[in-house]
Amino acid sequence: MRLAALALAALALSASTAVGGRNAPTGSLSLEDGRGIVKIVGRGVLVGRIDRGSLEIQDLSPADQWSPRVNGVPRGKVVGLRGQNVLFFVPGGRYRIVARGEGISISARGAGQAVIDGEPDATGAAGTFAIGDDAPQPLPQTRLRLVFPASDVPAPVDSGKLRP
Repeated sequence: MRLAALALAALALSASTAVGGRNAPTGSLSLEDGRGIVKIVGRGVLVGRIDRGSLEIQDLSPADQWSPRVNGVPRGKVVGLRGQNVLFFVPGGRYRIVARGEGISISARGAGQAVIDGEPDATGAAGTFAIGDDAPQPLPQTRLRLVFPASDVPAPVDSGKLRP
């Protein structure tokens, strides 16, 4: 397991180096043990895991060489699935993902926007998120829009829940 994580980290670093040649500002977004809905539209590298739920990935730069991978298998430019213990990886380019469920962990490096909507469990926990080197914060129970690299303190989008 450690070897797989190390290989994935090395691959992510090499892909981010290849993509980062444009001198564009880069940042990071980290989400740990999230529960609810996470939508991210970004450019760069993204690695994630869902304990149980659904995942949609859309490659927004289909002419490039990068394609999303789910559980280690290269997929097409549009991916949609439900399941348990789902691992996913976007090695570069522009992407849009929507993750719904519990146990959502995502690490994104590059630039983009995210909308998160936490759904607490019986103990009130919904997971944590962090932008860049900021300290982790609890996922909000209302919709929150984030930008990475961080430009300002995130502000709530509205008080409604983010539901299909």
